[in-house]
Amino acid sequence: MVKTRRSWPARLFTSRRRADADADGPGQERSVYVNTPLPAAAFDARGRAPQYSPNQIRTAKYTVLSFVPKNIFEQFRRAANIYFLFLLILQFVPAVTTGLPGLSALALFTIIALTMIKDGYEDSKRSTSDRKANRAPAVVLGGGWVNTNKPPAHALRPRGPMRLVWSDSGAEGSVGGAVAHPAQTGTQQQHNRYRLDGDIGIGSNEWAATEWRHIHVGDIVLVRDGDAVPADMLLLNTSDEDGTCFVETKNLDGETNLKTKHAPAATVHLTSPQRLAAFRCVIDAEPPNTQLYSFKGSMQILAGDGYGEYDGNNGDAARDALGVDNLLLRGSVVRNTQWAVGVVVFTGDDTKVMMNTGETPSKRSRIERMMNYQVMSQFALLFVLCFLSAVLGGIYYARPNSFQALFIVDFESSSGKSAPLYGFLTFWTSLILYQTVVPISLYVTIEVVKTFQAYFISQDIDMYHAPTDKRCKPQAWNL
Repeated sequence: MVKTRRSWPARLFTSRRRADADADGPGQERSVYVNTPLPAAAFDARGRAPQYSPNQIRTAKYTVLSFVPKNIFEQFRRAANIYFLFLLILQFVPAVTTGLPGLSALALFTIIALTMIKDGYEDSKRSTSDRKANRAPAVVLGGGWVNTNKPPAHALRPRGPMRLVWSDSGAEGSVGGAVAHPAQTGTQQQHNRYRLDGDIGIGSNEWAATEWRHIHVGDIVLVRDGDAVPADMLLLNTSDEDGTCFVETKNLDGETNLKTKHAPAATVHLTSPQRLAAFRCVIDAEPPNTQLYSFKGSMQILAGDGYGEYDGNNGDAARDALGVDNLLLRGSVVRNTQWAVGVVVFTGDDTKVMMNTGETPSKRSRIERMMNYQVMSQFALLFVLCFLSAVLGGIYYARPNSFQALFIVDFESSSGKSAPLYGFLTFWTSLILYQTVVPISLYVTIEVVKTFQAYFISQDIDMYHAPTDKRCKPQAWNL
């Protein structure tokens, strides 16, 4: 059995799972059934089929529901913000307050609001990039072909209040996981986007257009020269006679040299949609992991292939070993190959590139980390000043004829309250009076300066790239 997907509330409140640790435990080996029904052993005790991670990804740090609490938590990692919040609470204590609490609250809320707006704007750009990737076009085998690994459409919908934020656009798709044929979903320009010359039959109704987010484990996907691979998939065949495919992996490992991928010898005869729809096999794959250069699996050829040019002498027992040279990774780009066809093995967060990406970190600049240490030293100085004020205040308050009586009209002698209590209250009053030792205006100024610096960087003519008409875009203002 495979690990089930996370619940929809968990996906809304939390980020993706981290690459170095999985909260649900290690992944499990999986079996992908191509053109064959799922056996009884594939279902759990409740009769549910395996549910894999959807191909829709999210690299944004926040969700709509988690933005406010998570952002406030991250902001209060600053020692100064905790200090200002503590002073604000002290202002509401009548025995030690020295002014209007609202004025102190205004300054603190201003810096928190400005930082929240900045972080929200940065994360919105990540969400835009996610939507662009999730809605990228793809081509899958359609024409009535059934992906037996795909759960029913109703199993993909959340229940309860989460249906209010659920969109059914393309949730049903076709039985193969596609939305429709390209000629049925848009302009003629989109239809031409998927038309190829060759014997794989792209111009026929056997292929259907869809989006990356609607691809499921077990879908048969076709990519052409220059296309990015939408998911980790086992290569079945290419336009070359020997089933060779060249891919560029600079989006994965930074290398610009092309790598060679090979289709298994048992699948190089799959040169048409009809043969793909009739080819029956079971693919056993290792659990999802972060190893880009390693893959272990096997493919068992089943009997009943109507176009069985593969000479499987062992019948149902025929099994081919699979390696990393047979796997196309999500994010790699097909080069110098007219077309390539593969069956999806890992999707979404289970793909190797997403598992290596991990959770979006909360970046902190060197200046911010240095300021935390400086603020801590200022706290020590402030504590010394307040402690001396409290001790001296208690001493002079305990004297019967204190010189304070000359300056304070309503001065109370030691008969009114104890000197230790007076010194204790003086400590907290001094903390409020000396709060400018750690100026909150410094943090407001830094946030404003970061905003203007990001603007000037984006407008810098020396950072403008004329051939591509692109400007430098600061992605993280914290740095």
